[in-house]
Amino acid sequence: MRNNNLLRELIVPGDRIIAGVSGGADSMCMLLMLLELKKSLDIEIIVAHVNHGIRGEEAKRDAEFVEKFCKERNVPFELINTDIIGLAKETGTSTEEAGRNFRYEFFTELAHKYGAGKIAVAHNSDDNAETVLFNIFRGSGIGGLKGILPQRSIRGKDGTTYTLIRPVLALSRREIEEYLKEAGQDFCIDSTNNGEDYSRNKIRNIILPMARDSINANTFGHIGSLSRQAGEIFDFLEQETEKYAGVLDVREDDHGIAVSVSIDCEAIAGLHPVIRKSLLRRAIGKTAGRLKDIEEIHVEDLEALTEKQSGRRISLPYGITAVKENKRILLSKNTGDETGLSVDIHMEVFDRDELPEEIPKEKELKWFDYEKIGGWPTVRNPKKGDYLLIGNEKNKKSLNRFMIDSKIPLHERKSIAVLAVGSHVLWIVGYRQDESCLITSSTKKVLTARITEQKR
Repeated sequence: MRNNNLLRELIVPGDRIIAGVSGGADSMCMLLMLLELKKSLDIEIIVAHVNHGIRGEEAKRDAEFVEKFCKERNVPFELINTDIIGLAKETGTSTEEAGRNFRYEFFTELAHKYGAGKIAVAHNSDDNAETVLFNIFRGSGIGGLKGILPQRSIRGKDGTTYTLIRPVLALSRREIEEYLKEAGQDFCIDSTNNGEDYSRNKIRNIILPMARDSINANTFGHIGSLSRQAGEIFDFLEQETEKYAGVLDVREDDHGIAVSVSIDCEAIAGLHPVIRKSLLRRAIGKTAGRLKDIEEIHVEDLEALTEKQSGRRISLPYGITAVKENKRILLSKNTGDETGLSVDIHMEVFDRDELPEEIPKEKELKWFDYEKIGGWPTVRNPKKGDYLLIGNEKNKKSLNRFMIDSKIPLHERKSIAVLAVGSHVLWIVGYRQDESCLITSSTKKVLTARITEQKR
């Protein structure tokens, strides 16, 4: 099988591997291959299974299936049960992201416990094609075209770095099921993968099969080839960008975390647009500590700021403010301690069909039509000139007048938290939501804002 070369590249004699096994076709194929490889290489396999607490008896069945398989073959087995839906609400993330974060945290904890250097997960070539399309649809840059990599580094809570590997990435779903059939190996079926409730499921079950059957039979192969080429181009771009990293002055705290990034506008002005945008994206990523949800529009806004007059500023994701100061731009991340805010708010953008049909009526969570907002909101205290748009006519009302009419005590007004784009207040936290960006039947993208911590 053509996967053998990838296996030999990812695994060497003496490896100790934590294998994430759900019981589905992909992970059971991976586990069988790892156990077969164990016969010729001196490697150890420890199986890890996560019950996300979503599918009830079906999930319990999966856990028992994997545990039985491991007992019959004398393979170490570790099980953990959790409530991912509750965790997602607690952290203000989607259930998919909360589940992924929990799994990798569990896997790294087991790697530390067993002294394992590698963690194996079972993504296949169909998953890669799905990820590439999903990234394109969400407005990703060239980095999103890389799709899923065969291996990457992953850091545990204790700071230890492990290698995350994907041993069956070269195989299609069809090849995996054929392999299991020939081996006489059963597997579990996750019923949630068959619905069209989530964007990824629509890509997996409708768009990609239609492309394969109606446009090109080698659709998955071509997307895989594109993702490999994009990965090589992206690596080259990163190497070229590194040559100009000196135009970014990164200030870090005692823990090595960036607290601000200063950009030399004159130094980047003459660079090729691709390198310039790569540097600007890097500046945002360093300030935010992550690049998730950083879209092309944010990089373009920052690029436009380089040509504006001193004193102009823009708001970026994760509470970042970029200010033009003479011939430099300073990016800094707002924190509750610096501004006196009483809350922390987590924001994230979703496709409308990724979220429940009913809009939640929760004091701690608000939804906004992302395309109506006009920029990434900032959480801050009230400022002079702040206003809301309220009522069916979207009448403009000053924030100060609202607070007076609402009989908010004078001593509390300055410490109230607001979610705003410029002077336009979208949410007076704890009081009222602006009515110009409400969800409608035509909404395509939703910005969710959830209170994750009340500080006082």
